[in-house]
Amino acid sequence: MNQEEGRTGWTRNLGDRKMQTVIIVPGTPGTGKTTFAKALAKTIRANYVNITRHVSKHRLYRGVDRERRTRIIDVPKTRASLKRELGTMHGLSVVDTHIPEEIIPREIVKQVFVLRCHPRILEGRLRRRRWKASKIRENVLAEVVDSCLSAGVKYFGWRRVIQIDTSRRNTRGCVASAKMSILGEPTKRIKIDWISKLEREGLLDRYLK
Repeated sequence: MNQEEGRTGWTRNLGDRKMQTVIIVPGTPGTGKTTFAKALAKTIRANYVNITRHVSKHRLYRGVDRERRTRIIDVPKTRASLKRELGTMHGLSVVDTHIPEEIIPREIVKQVFVLRCHPRILEGRLRRRRWKASKIRENVLAEVVDSCLSAGVKYFGWRRVIQIDTSRRNTRGCVASAKMSILGEPTKRIKIDWISKLEREGLLDRYLK
């Protein structure tokens, strides 16, 4: 099956080929969301939407978190703005976001690929970005306790959520796995438990102490 046949067949299965359909790519910063989402969109010939850029472009903020030195997203306004923008697009859209829930309406979301990364490797990636120690710790801890995964599952349900481990796998391999799932081909769902893994590796106290 070639790419175009697969995509057309998958869209047809939705019952309405004109219906806007979204694939969400959430994950802790440093897991590779943007690289993966762009590559996936290119591979399946979908639109690419980056929520961070969308929020910045349209100034969809409701305040500033001075402790974290970040702006706070106005979720209702962002949701409405994205709904309008997605409504102007045709076919599939891949949405790159660190907020998997509430922003995109459930009814138009086909699948959610949550990117995961071993906390020790994630820590190294964020250090190379020269992030502050407190910000690194906060994000690595979020990965340890499955923050993005839990939010995605709670909002969209387990059936639509698939985890992809980017720890030691290149983008091409990750995208290939996602494409197989999108096309309905048999794929093995992985289960990630960083707490158990870190405990076996003697690293748990490093992140939970």
